[in-house]
Amino acid sequence: MRYSGIREIIEREPSRHQFEKISEAELEKEIIDGIPQDFVDFLKEIGQGTLADEFFQFFGCLVQADEFYDELIREEDHEELKDVLLFGRICTGDAVGFLTTDEWSIVEIWHDDDLTLHPVEEATFEEYINHLFSPKGEH
Repeated sequence: MRYSGIREIIEREPSRHQFEKISEAELEKEIIDGIPQDFVDFLKEIGQGTLADEFFQFFGCLVQADEFYDELIREEDHEELKDVLLFGRICTGDAVGFLTTDEWSIVEIWHDDDLTLHPVEEATFEEYINHLFSPKGEH
């Protein structure tokens, strides 16, 4: 299994990392053209939930960024959001997702920076997730 190390972390500290599996039917709805396999594998193996006492919330599905921020934006002011599918959010209010028009690269949307897109350093979803689950100081 690709995420066996993360599964071990979750099982070691279930009060800090609360995840639940998603059904095969729900998972099938998420399979769309271009979706990274490492993301699909995460949903299969880990599911949805929160890590590090709700520091980060993983959605059980992909969410259109323009719909997520619907009440905060005028769509014409944030055209780039229509190309972002979110998979989670940080407790600060910033969301994280895939920029589908840039080879499904990962971006953060900073709510306190006029909802601008900020690419992350990690090249893949798997790298990003491993970074989130790594103990502080090992980043």
